[in-house]
Order: sequence, then structure tokens, then C-alpha cells
Amino acid sequence: MCGICGIFNYESNAPAERAALQKAAHAMAHRGPDDEGFYVDEGLGLGNRRLSIIDLAGGHQPIANEDESVWITFNGEIYNYQELRTELEARGHRFRTSSDTETILHGYEEYGVKCLERLRGMFAFGLWDRRARRLLLARDRIGIKPLFYRLERGRITFASELRALRALSTNSVEIDPQAVYDFFGFRYVPAPGTFYRGVEKLLPAHYLLADAKGLQIAPYWSIPPEDTAPLSAEDYGGQVVEMLRESVRLRLIADVPLGAFLSGGVDSSAIVALMAELGAKPLRTFSVGFKEREFSELPYAAEIARKFATEHTEIIVHARDLAEDLERLVAFRDEPVAEPADVALYRMSKRAAESVKVVLAGEGGDELFAGYPKYAADRLAGLVSALPKEATRAIIRWLPYRQRRAKIALEALSIADEAERSATWFASFSREERESLFAPAFLEQVDVAHPAHVFAKVLDQVRQRSPLKRMLYADLKIWLPDNLLLRGDQMTMAASIEERVPFLDHKMVELAARIPGRLLAGAFRTKTLLKQAFKPLLPAETIRRRKVGFTVPAGLWFRNSLQSFVKDLVLSPQARSRDYFNSSNMERSVREHLEGVRDRSKQLWALVNFELWLRRQKSGG
Repeated sequence: MCGICGIFNYESNAPAERAALQKAAHAMAHRGPDDEGFYVDEGLGLGNRRLSIIDLAGGHQPIANEDESVWITFNGEIYNYQELRTELEARGHRFRTSSDTETILHGYEEYGVKCLERLRGMFAFGLWDRRARRLLLARDRIGIKPLFYRLERGRITFASELRALRALSTNSVEIDPQAVYDFFGFRYVPAPGTFYRGVEKLLPAHYLLADAKGLQIAPYWSIPPEDTAPLSAEDYGGQVVEMLRESVRLRLIADVPLGAFLSGGVDSSAIVALMAELGAKPLRTFSVGFKEREFSELPYAAEIARKFATEHTEIIVHARDLAEDLERLVAFRDEPVAEPADVALYRMSKRAAESVKVVLAGEGGDELFAGYPKYAADRLAGLVSALPKEATRAIIRWLPYRQRRAKIALEALSIADEAERSATWFASFSREERESLFAPAFLEQVDVAHPAHVFAKVLDQVRQRSPLKRMLYADLKIWLPDNLLLRGDQMTMAASIEERVPFLDHKMVELAARIPGRLLAGAFRTKTLLKQAFKPLLPAETIRRRKVGFTVPAGLWFRNSLQSFVKDLVLSPQARSRDYFNSSNMERSVREHLEGVRDRSKQLWALVNFELWLRRQKSGG
């Protein structure tokens, strides 16, 4: 696991600035505390910060092939590198190290860009072909590893993190108004956009080629459709267990201690069960919880830890931790923090880093196997959206404060348009709320329908698939990489550890995509196939219990011990004078939550983080 960066002046061939590469690498020191390296070749420069996981002594980067005609700076892990190495050695390639990184170099020599199709793992890299004077940037199929880039008049710069990329830029960056608007819908900025004009994310499963002729961006993989001759649920379940077992086995390959994040839910519990079965020793597990018991899954995680005899560590996160960490995490991300869970994940990662360097996590199980309640509830959209709007709004107002999930569901289900509904399920502010939040002059600068357009574009790619399969596809393309995986990467890397996600092996993703939707979730039931498949391995209570999710009691904290923290940020004269907002409507939203009138926790979280981020921008951070 590493932090990577690079410069390529592909038109002018002007010298790449080593000092800029060093500055960018320094900004990512937490991603790679073990080593640092640079390579400069006329108009091209590569930088790397390394967290040593495999081949601790020989994996220094950037690394070259034997005649130094191809160089790479690499972030991630290639889990089938030993198999690829054997294949490439049989074809005459000579290796100088035992690292997985070097297999990419020789794979490129042998297969060109098509080498990407042979890689099994998580990755983002920059590869320099000296003979062709060509730079190849690539990102893994699911988007587990991030890669940001910027184009500036015949020059491309790239990096693992936004603040490192800014260190490479010759010109200052400007905040993109559309990204600001989108953030208050999605909770994050959807790819390829970022908060900055001209700075983009390379899409998952895509590569970028740059040379003197210009740039080319193209995909190299796609998610397959359902099987036309489906198997039984039992047969698919058996395949899922075997595939996850193989995926976990591959992710146990490391030359450093490893452990697992354990929530006590089906996904993380299945991974811990398989780690134990495969002989991972010592098997260290880490769980995070809160003193507010209705939000804490610690008892469920403890049960799994006892069953599989793990060395278990519990971390309690308090309101004061959120206040203490938030500004630091905004700096790590160089953008507002999307979720309160980021803080809990960061705290858990810091504790894990005291004893391990790699953790396995259950991310992706919900998006592959229909684990969110919305997947079951969405089938009611036709019925609810047919009701008069006034009736639905009255029901939402009548529901008590504690029924916040029911309110969110009703708000989404009342929308007939599939794309708009998709953009509402996980939104901080609905479209109607955004149009009330922002100042009229700001709204004139943006496309207010853009969040729905993002979903519409993705949904149109799979129009022939079932409604459930379209939802799963959209979440795999948008919600998962742009929010959850970016969070996982940045919060674990902030603590200098590597997160591995067995559910998101691309072969598992392909298998889940082929399973008919009717087998994944039933009426008002979620994750039915996965739960049935893991019944023999997990306690009955783990299989039966209702999904809690990684939920932080930020809403309670905001109304109580963190009320002053919120007011000092969001209700300050500085914040109320921003050109972005209709200040009276913004203040009303805040006070509704603080006074317990409505649950506005998601809205407050977005406002608090946006204000912290803006202050950092104004201070030149």
C-alpha cells in the first residue's frame, strides 16, 4: 500500500520538477511511512511513499524492469502476482525482486494495456514506457484504490490524494460550484468530479494513456448481466462461500501482521469465520462502538470474537473524539468528511495500527447481495408515489422523531422517477431541501437536476435489467467507490494501515452480478441468499438479527454535548455570511435539529464539515 504521484509534460517535454514531487510525497507521508522514492526522466516524474506489506526489503519504488525501459509507481496489492510471475518467467522475463509490483511491469511488456485484464487485486498506478514516451494510469475494477488527476495545458499530474495533487499543480485550484451542490445531495462528489475545477477522479475499471498526441481514456472491464440459465439458490450459495473463501485466502498473503474489522454483522463475521478456518494466527479483531447502546454493535461482535477465539479489541468512540478528530480528517481528505462513521473508522484504524499493518473488512457485501433495507422497500415506490403529495408529507410530519428511517424511506418512495429516487435514498438534503438551502444566486450557477442525471446515466447502461439489479449496479458504480471505498482507503491510510476487502474481489463481483435478483432479496427481506449460504458457519443470532449498520450517534451528540461545537461553526457570523446559502433557511434547519423538532443529523453533518473545509480553504490549508 502506498501513496503515488507523478508529473508528465506531454506536449512541451519540459523537465518534471523533483521538488514538486517531494512536496506531494511529503503530503502523503502517512500513506507510506516506511520508504520514499522518486524517478525523473526529462518531462516525466514519478514519486512514491511506501507502506511495506510484501517483499519488505526489495520492494522500493518507483521500480523498473531489468533494462529500465519501463517504470512504475504503484498503490495496492496484486493477489495473483505469484501465478502471474510463474507465467511471465516461463515467457523469458527476469525478475529482480519478490514484490507484486514488478509483475505489472513485466505484464505490460508482454501484453501491453491488456495486462490490466490479468490483474486480480486493488490498484492504482502510473506506468512510464520510456521507448514509447507514454504514461499509463490505471485504476482497479471496483475503485478500491483512488487516483486523482489534473490536466493543465499539455501537462498531466496525478496522485493518490487531493492535497498531494494540489502540491504538484502549477496553478491554484478553484472550488467547483456544481460539486458543492452535489455534495449536499450525495454527501460526496460523484466521479469523475471533485470539489475543484479541472481535478478529476479516474473512473474505476478505466485507464488513461498520455503521450505527445494527447490523452485517451477507456474502460477495460464491465459488470456482467444475470445468468440466462440460472442455478438454484443452494448452488449459488455454495459458489459464494467458495469464492469468498478463496478471496480471503488470497488476502491473507502478507509479510506483516494482519487482522480484521468486526462489526458482528453477517459480512464481517463471515470473513472472520473464514480467516479462522484458513488458519490465520494470531487472529486479531477490532470493533468500534458507543456508550449509546442503541447505536453500538459491540455485543454482537464480541459473540463472534468468542466463537472464533480471536484476540479481540473494542474501541469506544465519544462525542469529544469527533470534535477532536474532525478538522484533522478534513485535512487528510482535503474535502468535507462524508460520514460520521469516518471518525469511528479512523479511531479503530489507529488502535489496530498498534498491532497490525493489514486489516480485512466486510465492505461491499451490502452492494453485492442486497443488504440495505432500501433494496426491499423500493418495490413499494409505485404505490407510495401514487399517493397525493400532501398526504405523504403529512405522514412524514406526523411520524415521531425516533422514526427517522421510516421518514427517509417515505421521502424516497414518494418519488416516481427512478433516477431522482435513487439520488434521494442516501442524500443529505433532498432536491427540494437543496433548493431551499442555497441562495438563489448560487443556484443560478448549477444544474439542480445533476444528482438525478448522474444516476440516470448509470441506470441507462442497464435499462434491460430488473429494478433491483439496476439499484445494485448504480450503487456499485457510484455510492460504493465514491463514498465507502474512498472513506475506507483514506481513514485506514491516515493511520498507516492497509484495508483489504474480500467481497470486492472482481470474481466475486462477477458471480454476484450473475445471480438473479429474486434470489438475493425477498419481500421485506434483505441479503437472503448470503445469509442462507453462511448459516452453517455463523451463529443463528448473527443470521437473524436486523441490520444496524455503521451508525454513529452524531445526531444525539449535536443536540447535547456538541451543541456549542455546531453553533460555533454553522451559526457563526462567518458561516451565515457565505454566498452559498439562504442563511435564514440554513439556520432553521440547524435549530430544528438542536431543538428536537426534526432529525436533521445528516444535514448538520454536511453543514459542519463544509464549514470546516471552507475555513481550511480560506486559510490556504
